[in-house]
Amino acid sequence: MTGPRIRVIWNPAAGTKGGVRANHVDEGQIRALMARARVGSELVPTASSAEARAQAGDAVSRGYDLVVAAGGDGTVSTVAEALLGTETTLGILPLGSVMNIVRSLGIPREPELAADAIATGRVARIDVGDAAGRPFFEAGSVGMNAAMFREAHRIDAGDWSSPIRTMWAALRYRPARISIDLEDRRLRTRALMITVSNGPYAGAGLTVAPGARLDDGRFDVRVFRRFSKVRLLRHLASIAFGRYRYAPEVDTYRSRFVRVESAHPLPARADSRDLGTTPVEFVTRPRALRVVVPGSRAEPAR
Repeated sequence: MTGPRIRVIWNPAAGTKGGVRANHVDEGQIRALMARARVGSELVPTASSAEARAQAGDAVSRGYDLVVAAGGDGTVSTVAEALLGTETTLGILPLGSVMNIVRSLGIPREPELAADAIATGRVARIDVGDAAGRPFFEAGSVGMNAAMFREAHRIDAGDWSSPIRTMWAALRYRPARISIDLEDRRLRTRALMITVSNGPYAGAGLTVAPGARLDDGRFDVRVFRRFSKVRLLRHLASIAFGRYRYAPEVDTYRSRFVRVESAHPLPARADSRDLGTTPVEFVTRPRALRVVVPGSRAEPAR
């Protein structure tokens, strides 16, 4: 009887922001984590997202039971995208600086504890969002936050003017009249910011939707409609890095489908991907991804 087929896809550059290494894991450390996670010895280092996607797709086509993404949120998303709708399960060894997906799944951010979770965990089936025909795992956004994230994301490419550009994007942002179509109602607002969340966290670990669940088949749609710009910026700072602060100015709705239109084009994003401008649609893909999470094993992980 042969054992499970497992491939570990490793991004050696994980944890780098703006060309600066926040943490470093070498091959010896990765192999030690693999032994702790009991995932065998097949390790594939990758130099690009295209290579990681190809390796994950190859594992699916060959009938692998488990593919472990060892890297940051970008690596995890790239590998997960190739596994959607298949029986191949995703495992995660978190090596990045933010790790929103890991936070949302309750996986420990410490690589050693995450390895233990792979060894002893269970398989969960989670929802995935879809925008413009591409999946997203964290949140979609429309409005001032999308304009800010567009600039903030440039720091990954080494653009150290990004923080200044981000603040400038916030200051010059002008809201518009917005229509939000949900499955059971239409909303009209001039909100500064709208988030369409699959999980609780987005961006720099912002707790934009603390009640969002990855397995309920619906987005948490959060409408930030009674904020001044200064108040909204303060609120975003207060919920960064996994923190949560109650904000009575935010209205929350739940829906499988969201369409946002506006009187003039507003910026839109899904995770780290630029969607251009409104109109934009978001839909859920329920239970589209198998992933190993901590807990008693009700279903074999591999």
